[in-house]
Amino acid sequence: MMMTNTDMNPSLCGFQRLIRLLPVLFVAFLVLSTGCEEAVDPVLKTDEAFSLYGYLDPSSDIQAVRVFSIDGVLENTQATPLDAEIRTINQNSGEEVVWRDSIITYRDRTIGHVYYAGFRAGHDTPYRLVATRSDGRTTSVDVRTPPDGQATIRNIYSARSQVLVEMTWSNVPRVIQAEVSYFVSVPFPDGTDTTTVRVDIKSGRVSENSDGTWSVSILPSADIGVIFSALQLQPGRDTVFLDHIEVRAFVTSDDWESPVGVFDPELLVQPGTFSNVDDGFGFVGGGYFDTFEFQLANDVARNAGFSIK
Repeated sequence: MMMTNTDMNPSLCGFQRLIRLLPVLFVAFLVLSTGCEEAVDPVLKTDEAFSLYGYLDPSSDIQAVRVFSIDGVLENTQATPLDAEIRTINQNSGEEVVWRDSIITYRDRTIGHVYYAGFRAGHDTPYRLVATRSDGRTTSVDVRTPPDGQATIRNIYSARSQVLVEMTWSNVPRVIQAEVSYFVSVPFPDGTDTTTVRVDIKSGRVSENSDGTWSVSILPSADIGVIFSALQLQPGRDTVFLDHIEVRAFVTSDDWESPVGVFDPELLVQPGTFSNVDDGFGFVGGGYFDTFEFQLANDVARNAGFSIK
């Protein structure tokens, strides 16, 4: 959960989001970069050149993929240039883009290579990403980005202290997680004005419908407790007005399907288990956060626990 009252530069935010990736890829990065012998034993003595992790994002002007060199054993990456050329080919247009290397120091002091390129991937477009070593050995992956989805509110259930909002995402292959932002106004202590803040909560629940669409459900009546806690306010004493709600669903390509049925990092991190890379290891898919904003009617907001102006 995060609280902020300003938005970041869209391009910078997109780049940082791509570096952050998703929790399951995070765990893969950490295990692969720590030199844990038990975890990487399956890839020892391999002729494969690279491990690739990331996704192509049609909502961002900057694409990023983390690249590991497989040198007999995987160990902490040195802060030196990686012997790799990364490029993508749009398989519809033939357009080719060469990526640049950046050396990132993470909080645990490990070093990683994040290759990036300044272009916006198209929706529902096939790409090939190719990593080439100076000796000519290559690792590649074919990626189709997901189409531009459509979000609608399917139902709002409202009763005192019980508010449920159900949304539907259609024309998308898969939704694997959702985040919710509440934009709320809080009066100044002297009552002269209000200030608007954003409270981010990872509370969206995702499920697949029988017709192939995807449902995202949120519970504002439950989330309001987190909002009061984040703002260090007390229900019944302090006033919080709801301006609007923003739901961000992470839409992915169809190949983001766990072979073990769940996104369990302990299982998926094993090399080759959750992988779509040829002549290498890792996973590169297509994905983007699709944003849907809406307001609640006054009576619904009141039932959820918010004050009404």
